[in-house]
Amino acid sequence: MTAPSTVPTSGLRARLQGRSELGVAALLAVIAIVIAVDTANIRHTAINAGVMGPQVVPTIIAIGLGLCAIALAISVLRGGHADAEDGEDIDLSQKAHWPTVFGLGGLILVFALSMDFLGFVIGSALLFFGSALLLGSRRLVWALVIGILLAVGTFYGFVLGLGINLPAGLLTGIL
Repeated sequence: MTAPSTVPTSGLRARLQGRSELGVAALLAVIAIVIAVDTANIRHTAINAGVMGPQVVPTIIAIGLGLCAIALAISVLRGGHADAEDGEDIDLSQKAHWPTVFGLGGLILVFALSMDFLGFVIGSALLFFGSALLLGSRRLVWALVIGILLAVGTFYGFVLGLGINLPAGLLTGIL
């Protein structure tokens, strides 16, 4: 019998061995390119003309994603890599708790379907409250109060701060 060959592989395959983070860098680069192309195709109209046009924020995001992709690729090619499970509070020996996962998905679906009727504030407060319950919160009143405060704050942040109207639903005329 002959011993198996232990000739080290050389070339691109050997250099990329164990550097799966380059896939994440490539994904970030692709997303940056897609956002940049879509941003370049935004039409300027009289409605969206102003000090800051509709291309500013997507351009900043595309540049930021591109810089992150480049920085990650350079770091990985220089030998840097993430430690598996370092800093994670996840026990991978446990299986997923599917009732919680499907419950959260159902809550999001109900929120999306009922937002026009209930409105953003009521729907968001109930979404936060239901999520807190599904994730094991025992402080029901506290979860509801926090949900209401976050929903009202977000509503007024969008309406007054950004000028984006969110549906008021049942609270039309009150908010």
